[in-house]
Amino acid sequence: MDFPKNTAIEACEQFIEKINEDSGQVLQLPVDTASLAFGGLASAIQAANTWMRKSEKRDILLRTSTKRDVLADINERPHKFAAAMCATYIASDAIPENNLRPEINLLAKEAIEQQGRSPFGLQRGGLCWFAFVDHSSKAFDRNFYIEKLGSNPQPRLPEQITAVIKSMIDKSMAVTGGANPLSGKALEYIGRIFFELFLNTHEHGTRGVFRSEWLRPGMRIIYAQSVNLIEKASDKITMQQPALHQYSESSKAQGMKNKKRFVEVGIVDSGLGYCGRWLADQEKESSLSDLKIEDEYQIFKQCFQFRQTSTQNESKGNGLPVVMDRLTKLGGFIRIRSGRLAVYRNFIDSPYINNDSCIFFDWQSGKSCESQISEMPLCAGVSITLLIPLEAKS
Repeated sequence: MDFPKNTAIEACEQFIEKINEDSGQVLQLPVDTASLAFGGLASAIQAANTWMRKSEKRDILLRTSTKRDVLADINERPHKFAAAMCATYIASDAIPENNLRPEINLLAKEAIEQQGRSPFGLQRGGLCWFAFVDHSSKAFDRNFYIEKLGSNPQPRLPEQITAVIKSMIDKSMAVTGGANPLSGKALEYIGRIFFELFLNTHEHGTRGVFRSEWLRPGMRIIYAQSVNLIEKASDKITMQQPALHQYSESSKAQGMKNKKRFVEVGIVDSGLGYCGRWLADQEKESSLSDLKIEDEYQIFKQCFQFRQTSTQNESKGNGLPVVMDRLTKLGGFIRIRSGRLAVYRNFIDSPYINNDSCIFFDWQSGKSCESQISEMPLCAGVSITLLIPLEAKS
């Protein structure tokens, strides 16, 4: 089974559908990867996580190349890294009997150690990212966690994690240009969003049916990269994604002349997903496939409205409604893929207010999920992708 070369959302969804139909095939990773579209990277990581969760053997074949170091390329592509870290066997298609997994694991160990020494993580061009290999000792990057005697490391304080996302965004923008460094209210809001989403994936995206067990295998990846939405050259890209195109048009209508640069932030885990986590916590014997898609959406909304982190330390967060409030203040956009749902909300056109019922919109139809929901192929974990406008350089 070939992993898509073009990692646009639509191609990754087709791959997830194939995985649901046939989980017994060996995964073949391409040499090159191409996608300029919003959300493509998060979708590719989630596709890799879905393959990991559903595959019967978790075997990978790497296509050979005379132009590129195929093994080194794995550490430069977060979706390939996610797949490789959860594989049981990795080989070149030229010599399939030679297991390359030990060599790849050694390179991955070096990469994880490198990200721990960097304030912005691993970098490739304008992309900065952190990987958390949750089934190993590499789950707790020191930028995000602090050691605790007698227990697993605990998430750092909000201001420390805010410093990480600031470094990631500033580094990304320094490479691509066009935006001022984060500061003031924008930094405060983005930092709070990032902290809440990180805490949420730490608490809920790493555990099995029983919260005392960590998922094995398990992967989380967090990234930031610059995006340009409102230049003429981007119209062809956004037109392929009506929800994003509407957000781009809304940005123009709001007169965001001083905010022509955007940052895309992705947080992806391989957990049970919103509804799967809720079913496990409620000790429900039914599975996700037993529910109507409308029921899954209602559970998802309930999670987003009321979920509070269960962390019992000083870095406890205040839940996901805070994310929606800060995205409204920033004029941002969110896309969420979990279970059989693919939803979004444009916070320029649909601002969050106190006691909001947390209505989302269907990614496929663009309609309110209260009236129409598209049932997507079942995926692993949660993928959250944000678009946040930044102050452009004068």
